[in-house]
Amino acid sequence: MASLPLDPAHAEALQGHYSLDALRAQRIRAVLWLTLIFWISQYLLLTLATALAGNPHLVQFIPIRFGEMLLGLGFCFAIHLMLRRLPTTRKRLIALAIVAPIAAETFAWAVFFAEAAVDPDLNLSGFTWANAVRTILFWTWFFLAWAGTYLAVSYSFDVREEQQLNAETRERAHVAQLRALHSQINPHFLFNSLNSVSALILDRKVGEADEMVTKLARFLRLGLAADPTDKIALSAEIELQRTYLEIEQLRYADLEVDFSVPAELDAALVPALILQPIVENAVKYGVAGAPPPARIAVRAWSEDGRLFLEVTDSGKGRPAKTQGAGIGLANVLQRLRLIYGEENAELSAGRIDDGGFRVRLTLLLELA
Repeated sequence: MASLPLDPAHAEALQGHYSLDALRAQRIRAVLWLTLIFWISQYLLLTLATALAGNPHLVQFIPIRFGEMLLGLGFCFAIHLMLRRLPTTRKRLIALAIVAPIAAETFAWAVFFAEAAVDPDLNLSGFTWANAVRTILFWTWFFLAWAGTYLAVSYSFDVREEQQLNAETRERAHVAQLRALHSQINPHFLFNSLNSVSALILDRKVGEADEMVTKLARFLRLGLAADPTDKIALSAEIELQRTYLEIEQLRYADLEVDFSVPAELDAALVPALILQPIVENAVKYGVAGAPPPARIAVRAWSEDGRLFLEVTDSGKGRPAKTQGAGIGLANVLQRLRLIYGEENAELSAGRIDDGGFRVRLTLLLELA
């Protein structure tokens, strides 16, 4: 029995539950809390320093300092709006090197005139450039400290957003690949069925043609309704394959079909239409062009937390390929690589003792 190797699982890429909008909302909250902590701390510490210095104008300074805090919050918010429009950290650093001194000097003069309005000891007659430089330097470092912390927080969110974008891109690629594989499943079957309907009509076998059209419509309704990115109940998958083989029995009157699926496994989850390429191969290579009688058996059983799915044909036609591209076992293998991992899924295929051909899937048993 030849075993087909599987790559590591990519299941987590199909199960992304992150949200860029949620990350961006977290970024705004983080910046808001960061800025509030900086300015509330500054307000409390400067007010405490004024009280410890015994300044007689403490009561007047409290609302003034509160207004200064609100002004500082406004400055920081304006800087935030500017920085968020810059695409790279380098450009943000350059912008901060320019904007921070300007914001600091503007804020320092605003603080000076606001506090001079309530404290007569602060006036322009006592102004010195040394004091001005010290004041501006203090606020420059304050703004730079806030900006540095802001950049660190923003960078961490930039990394998380990039990771999320990459994860969503991988997820979209996996979903697109699954849908592409799903779209490859039935074209030959559909063409053959329509040709058979046409032949029946030409032979004036209207009843058989009507029966085939009805069964084909039912199969397409069930098959197209199945989302290839989802797992469906095994009972639904078996119903799809039963309908498919009923159509093939109209084309091959000698075809015998046997399903052996215990009722307790009806709720087991399997990838939608995972058996379709295998059953189609069994018809194509084990029935078409082979002398009668032909037989296809579909079995399912569970053991030690594993679900086993097996399709066996009488093997009288050409042997199915165990490797290749496009429709068939390669289709199943690609889907297993995307949905399961090497530890949770296995596909094996090969001849059996009586000359038939068997394909077996071993999956992790999951119940709906």
